[in-house]
Amino acid sequence: MLFSYGKIEIELPDSYSYVYYATFIVGEWDFLKVKKNDIVLDAGAFIGDFTVKVAKKAKEVVAVEPLPWAFKLLKKNVELNNLKNVVLVNKALYSVDGMKVKIKDSGVSSSITEEGETEVETITIDSLGKFNVVKMDIEGTEGELIKESVRWLDYVRMIAVELHGERNLNLIPKILRERGFIVREMTKNDLIRNTIQNITSHPLGFIRAEMKTKTLLKALKREYKVPALR
Repeated sequence: MLFSYGKIEIELPDSYSYVYYATFIVGEWDFLKVKKNDIVLDAGAFIGDFTVKVAKKAKEVVAVEPLPWAFKLLKKNVELNNLKNVVLVNKALYSVDGMKVKIKDSGVSSSITEEGETEVETITIDSLGKFNVVKMDIEGTEGELIKESVRWLDYVRMIAVELHGERNLNLIPKILRERGFIVREMTKNDLIRNTIQNITSHPLGFIRAEMKTKTLLKALKREYKVPALR
């Protein structure tokens, strides 16, 4: 299924249409303000929704995605938008390089686990380079990457992390504050404001998406929940 947002086009499997809404309409990562000289890390790029949205604003985007089928679609969406400043990495981010780990394929909720079906190699953020902006959605592995002593955080101006598990919820904000970051949670009011702004600025893309999926209509009727609004 093909979606548009201004000049951006993105292909998604039918069952993942909510990814378009989460990133382009609800704007769950919109508070990351990317500048033209920024090098951005998309940690957990999935099919490339965040990557294609920010690539034209940034100097470079490094998109890391371990799932083979999602990585294939990530590559296709980068090519579809004719992006030349995106580096694609088909590995799993972890605290050490070169390990073999197993990934359980649960789509956007895929994670490293012994019960996983797909074996991939790990890579560290330090091995990938230095980043000004980081978006991180890696289903619990963030606790392996965000630690008191990590060097890669020294270069980061803005970071957005989706936190999983009580330990990460308690520890990671504390670590980020100690490293000088101002930490805040994205609220439901933030997401509602983003939704209004994004629909207003790109009404045609939204109308086409609703004609195909009726996702927001179903959400308002409480027949369906957009994941970012849970």
